[in-house]
Amino acid sequence: MSRLIMLGALALAGSASALAIAVADDPTPTAVEGRAGPTLKRFASAHAFDRYLKSLERRRDREAKTFDMAVPSPPPAAVAAPAMEAQPSAAPAETANPEITNNQTIGVDEGGIVKQIGHYLVVLQDGRLFSVDLGRGEGAPLRLADRIDVYRSAETAASWYDEMLVLGNRILVTAYNYNERASEITVLRLDEDGRMRREGRFLLSSNDYYSTENYATRLVGDKLVFYAPFALGGYGGRFEWPRLRRADGDGEADAGDALFGPTQVYAPPGRVDWPVLHTISVCPLKTRLDCTTTAFVGPAMREFYVSPEDAFLWIGAPDGLPWSIDYRNQRRTSCAADQSWRGAADASALLYRLPLDGGGIGAVGVDGIPADQFAFDSREGRFRALLSQPAAGCARSDAADPLALLDIPLSAFAPSLRRVAPRAYTPLPAIDGGQLENRFVGSWLVYGGRSTWSGLATWSGLAPDDTREPAGSSLIAVPLTRPTQATRLRLPHNAVRIERAGNDTVVTGYRDSGGLSLSYVSLAGDRARIAGSTLLPQRFESEGRSHAFNAWVRPDGSGVIGLPTTRKDWRADRGWSDSESSDLSFVAIGADKALSPAGELALTGRKPAARYVCKVSCVDWYGNSRPIFAGGRIFALMGTELVEGRMTAGRIGEVARVDLTGTAGRADLAAR
Repeated sequence: MSRLIMLGALALAGSASALAIAVADDPTPTAVEGRAGPTLKRFASAHAFDRYLKSLERRRDREAKTFDMAVPSPPPAAVAAPAMEAQPSAAPAETANPEITNNQTIGVDEGGIVKQIGHYLVVLQDGRLFSVDLGRGEGAPLRLADRIDVYRSAETAASWYDEMLVLGNRILVTAYNYNERASEITVLRLDEDGRMRREGRFLLSSNDYYSTENYATRLVGDKLVFYAPFALGGYGGRFEWPRLRRADGDGEADAGDALFGPTQVYAPPGRVDWPVLHTISVCPLKTRLDCTTTAFVGPAMREFYVSPEDAFLWIGAPDGLPWSIDYRNQRRTSCAADQSWRGAADASALLYRLPLDGGGIGAVGVDGIPADQFAFDSREGRFRALLSQPAAGCARSDAADPLALLDIPLSAFAPSLRRVAPRAYTPLPAIDGGQLENRFVGSWLVYGGRSTWSGLATWSGLAPDDTREPAGSSLIAVPLTRPTQATRLRLPHNAVRIERAGNDTVVTGYRDSGGLSLSYVSLAGDRARIAGSTLLPQRFESEGRSHAFNAWVRPDGSGVIGLPTTRKDWRADRGWSDSESSDLSFVAIGADKALSPAGELALTGRKPAARYVCKVSCVDWYGNSRPIFAGGRIFALMGTELVEGRMTAGRIGEVARVDLTGTAGRADLAAR
């Protein structure tokens, strides 16, 4: 859902150059089937692309408009962008970037709101960056070292400043500017004294990249990987090609260079009624922002995943492929009042693989829909995905779809499209109900279900004092090497969140309105088991982003879990986060995997310091509260407060606190 649409709802509620195709290894016979379908092709010329756009216009005149403008847009391409000024070729040891974010895949950092550079934490909020000196050990005084607006003036600022990545002592902030109709990448540098300064700003033409759960940017080694979309149609053959422009000051950006042209766009291998230009840019961050962008035309529905070696893009399949069915011409029988019709081709999709090293692009045809990016996993030469496979016909809207594990070798991805063979899917048990939650952890796939709610008293149809277990209180653990031997575990709550804790997983959820429950699921050896559960009475999880959860597991198996919570049950939803900060709840993990509440680091509730005012990007779409484990220390970011805590006898206690809106002894901070 786009931010524009969500803002409207809030108001009503009152609140590369394209890469050359290299032929891949022959697909494994058991992975794909049938004769080869269409070959991946790019548009032959600008004239061919213009004709395609005009055909869309003619079709648009005949069909009702249903496109959701929430879909993201395209980034950079086969263009060498302007040089970034005076960038260090390598980061010194003191500017190491420990991985403190709860990332999906080890070795693939994700754009977030807090990162570490040496002994500094850098926080992104309110269109500003804050650097906090952590000192040199536990208990060292916390010091606000600097604060700087990412923008140069409120009048020329981007609309939203969302994601941040760090490489050495450089900071990259991703933003979206509705006035420029472009994604912004602002480059800053953190000096040894914690001061920050701008180095460059770049505009990449696109639609808004925002997703309610996924992140648009990744960092793999020194490569920035960036997904963005661009809706096609409405141009009448006069499409303005996305450009990469440099715009360091408040004046006009330079003309820039086209990110890619029509001959660098992969055409859809069939009919797409409301196409989107899906772009994936790979930008080695050396001395220049050199980006190679690959663009695919396809339906709006998509999911984006990055492994240490590849980027994957799942999009709905066009009509007209050898295996697709024209469901629009199927006879639709009358469905019951509590049922709805689904077409036979609704779950057909294309899955593209783009090697980050510049290797050949390939694709396969798949049957199934992922719940989110966590439904994907790729390692050791294989790609796996948990997919729902709804059947055609009438079905209840609350009925759980059949599930299957897709498991194929990377060699199955090829320029000549084939459909994945049925034998590559292993049927899996359906969830009890609600929305699918899933996570690949080590050699396991773990999934369960959560219901959506508008209040805990009604989310499961139970009265507040009802003690029955809610629907959706089972968890499925699937060993990837033996997927037919899935284990159904009985949880004392449903599965709202499934996250990694070391080599195991933690599941959060609710049994009733009494508070948030957590269960530790041990995945040691060949057996999955629930090792321990606990309840946080009258605490409710308040942020849905994956980065809002974090776990620190020590070598002996003990550890700490942190996540934002509130006492307001109406905020207990895994939807988008508002701008109200949360407390941070902590849970101790025993060496035996037992869980026990460890208390909270709480907000003071004080107002920002005098003269501190948020001017832009004042809705925290990505949330603003984070548990942070850095160098054996525990921190809690709660809006504009950063608190250090210490575990003593199984309870968290406050050690130090810093107000990010303050001046910390430096009068010039008030003006920055």
